[in-house]
Amino acid sequence: MAGGWIDAVAEAARAWRAEREAAGKPAPEVNAALATGRILFGAVGDETRLEYTVIGEAVNLSAKLEKANKDHGVRALCDAASYERGLAQGYTPPAERRRLPACKVAGVENPLDLIVLTE
Repeated sequence: MAGGWIDAVAEAARAWRAEREAAGKPAPEVNAALATGRILFGAVGDETRLEYTVIGEAVNLSAKLEKANKDHGVRALCDAASYERGLAQGYTPPAERRRLPACKVAGVENPLDLIVLTE
């Protein structure tokens, strides 16, 4: 099932929080976002400090969508274009997804149609 990993990650986050709460431990909220597109990835730096990183428009959009979770009171968002791409590649969502049409996302010039992945 293409794209089913996002559902697995959301379920793992829910289970982790429930386990921590049951044990009386801090259980911070876990939010996520998904965007698709070309990225560059690899090791950046020199012999004194080397980091693995990703850069690109999809990375930037995903970061902005993750921040938008709070504005919409949800735990995971993606843009409609990425969601449609996943469906076209065989992703089968576990339930009907809520659409948020023409949303302003901080740092994004034009409004985006968003899909709520996790409430």
